[in-house]
Amino acid sequence: MNRYIKCIAFLVLIVGLVACGDNSSTGPDPSEAPSFPKVQNEEAQPDFSFFEQNQTKLTDFALNAEENTDNYSQARQWVLYQSGMSFAFAASYSSMFSNNNQEANYEDGKWVWEYSEQYENESISITITAEEVTGGYNWEMLMSYDDGETSIVDYRIMEGTVTEDGSEGSWTFNIQNPDSNEEQVAYKYEWTISSDTEKSMTAKWYNDSGNVAISANYNANEPEHTMTYIYPNEPDITVYWNTSTKTGYYEQGVDKLCWDENFMDTTCS
Repeated sequence: MNRYIKCIAFLVLIVGLVACGDNSSTGPDPSEAPSFPKVQNEEAQPDFSFFEQNQTKLTDFALNAEENTDNYSQARQWVLYQSGMSFAFAASYSSMFSNNNQEANYEDGKWVWEYSEQYENESISITITAEEVTGGYNWEMLMSYDDGETSIVDYRIMEGTVTEDGSEGSWTFNIQNPDSNEEQVAYKYEWTISSDTEKSMTAKWYNDSGNVAISANYNANEPEHTMTYIYPNEPDITVYWNTSTKTGYYEQGVDKLCWDENFMDTTCS
């Protein structure tokens, strides 16, 4: 996972360099250009508040009886420390669209924002494009870099489609393969928000071979929530919780562990 962390840190550095880029513009009225989207808005994130607000050690039924709340505690720990990390990844890229003080050019049917910076013998440029499609825009971010030894041309950092109201979309995040110097998929995220109470999200991590290493699926239809992790060659892990009844279960393979309205271990029906 270190290569992803390094990639994020490098991209954040680029944002700082290009924030003072050129403000000039040409072409048709740039004021009609779309606003930069939020890579991951609040509505397009899983709601884990049930587990954040309910700690068994603070409930009357769980005092001095932590051994009887193992099922809920195991589900809570897994959701908060595993699932939370998976869906927070896209938020790391939010700053890439934060510098909306630049004006855009309209070229070949796309809005184009360009940033560039030169420091000693290093040069970096970022190009962001937005192409209108039915109900929204296709977005793309390209990077070029040259330090005299390493040269990268039009590396596609990320791309995706987002509806105008942000209720539906998908993002693909790439990294640079150190061996082939080619871009490859690192992470994909997609979401659909049907209403205030119904939404679904999927996050996928990819390995060095370009195959899906982990998938995380979240579905909510209030008051019911389901979180599922899918691993290759391993049993899926699913957590279900109901925010109205406060009941739920943790399931891995054939093992299913349930809790009742008081977060106490109970027999699964």
